[in-house]
Amino acid sequence: MSDDNAPLFSHSESIRIAAPPQRVWDLVTAMERYGEWSSENTGGYWRKIDGVAGTGEVGDQFVGVNRRGDQEWKGLVEIVERDECRAFAFVTGGVALNFVFWRYQLEPDGDGTLLTEQWALRNLSPIMIENGEAEVAQRVANAKESIAATLAGLKRAAETPA
Repeated sequence: MSDDNAPLFSHSESIRIAAPPQRVWDLVTAMERYGEWSSENTGGYWRKIDGVAGTGEVGDQFVGVNRRGDQEWKGLVEIVERDECRAFAFVTGGVALNFVFWRYQLEPDGDGTLLTEQWALRNLSPIMIENGEAEVAQRVANAKESIAATLAGLKRAAETPA
């Protein structure tokens, strides 16, 4: 396992959205809608813990359904940060496995919002270990593509009248 504070790889991008932070926040925290704007995620659902489905609070878990080409897989994520209208973060594999850290930061920007998406590969998953450097390189490239697509999709959704 790697040191949590020293990611193996990381990437971040920002986009200005002509919508107030609350509108952007409502989309960023609607994880079941990520399939609308992600290049990889096709949707998902909140896990039930003690019969109660998560809502995006710290500790809640979400199962994302992903697709790349003809491969489809599910990935567990756990919410690790929620600072209303400011920051929202989760880790794939949950806190226990801590594979990849994803974070959204919102900053008021005039009459809009500056949204930054951050990605950090913290630990190699079993498939990355099994398939080696080529798999890791593909995951890094996928993350960069996904971030660009997700930010553009979030921008379109936030700027479209409800």
